[in-house]
Amino acid sequence: MSKVFNFKNGFPTLTEWTKIFKSKSSSAPRATLGNSITALNSAKALNIKNVQQKTAVEIYPGLGIWTNALKDIGFKRVLTLEQQPNYFQWMKQVSETSNGVIETIKKDGYDWDTYTFLKDPNYLGSLQNTDWSKVHPNIFFTGLIPKGRKGEQLLSQFICCVNNRMAMQTFGRVPMAFWIPDQLFTKFTAGPSDSNRCKMSVVAEACSTLKVIYTTKEGDIYPESVYHLVSIVPLEESKIKADWDVFEYVLKHLFVMRRQPLKSMVRTLGPGAEIILGRLSFDTSILIRDLSAEQLSEVAQKFDEWPLRPKVLFEDASVFLTKQQ
Repeated sequence: MSKVFNFKNGFPTLTEWTKIFKSKSSSAPRATLGNSITALNSAKALNIKNVQQKTAVEIYPGLGIWTNALKDIGFKRVLTLEQQPNYFQWMKQVSETSNGVIETIKKDGYDWDTYTFLKDPNYLGSLQNTDWSKVHPNIFFTGLIPKGRKGEQLLSQFICCVNNRMAMQTFGRVPMAFWIPDQLFTKFTAGPSDSNRCKMSVVAEACSTLKVIYTTKEGDIYPESVYHLVSIVPLEESKIKADWDVFEYVLKHLFVMRRQPLKSMVRTLGPGAEIILGRLSFDTSILIRDLSAEQLSEVAQKFDEWPLRPKVLFEDASVFLTKQQ
């Protein structure tokens, strides 16, 4: 039997939320939007064209504030993925009052099998559009990224999926917008020369256009914290021209010491790798964190052309890529 939530004002206070939505394995519930006005204004600020023709796929809806905002701006359908038991029961109630627009699915956006499940014709199967010359006209991917290592891994893999056309990007050039926790946001959006520059931000630069839509204020998030709504639109063509496995290998090795110059770090790619320095079109005294995505792609291409490069780049390969094959 479904749990029925009866809050005095129809919505939990921060104290009620902390007590009732806490899972057994955590000290506090997973963060969620808590301000419906902020959610609606932010959804409108995305300026989504022809929204009535679109299906939104949402991860980690929590209390459904963002879910309802998506419905209220006119999405044809909102498929919301929620596996946490109490949040799931809450979202079932939200679905029941949505006139059929919102459908709650007991799946986790972190599990890659979820994206295979969504290929069912009852969900997104009939909407697949592999034409990357245009942004997908009928699918929108959104939600709130959890804090911590899990959230960072998830966002990193989502952006890698843009380049490799996996998970949600198997349906086409699907636009996205995520609520990203502040600490992760500074890493994800870091450009060349930024001290927070990392592998994830390089890939984001290489294959998408980012735009900050909104930064939360006090009272917007349960528990109190800062999140940023970021629009992520995949580019028609990635700036990464090297083979993905080679590019990933180069990033992994060079970013171990991102404050060092390329000419010093290139040796970490393999014995004798210094030979590729003379084949690059830019000054190799540049610091690793200052390299653009195009420059890093060039390093990877020249490394790949080097006959003596290591042939086995990853002993255990990428677990994520293996799962998607």
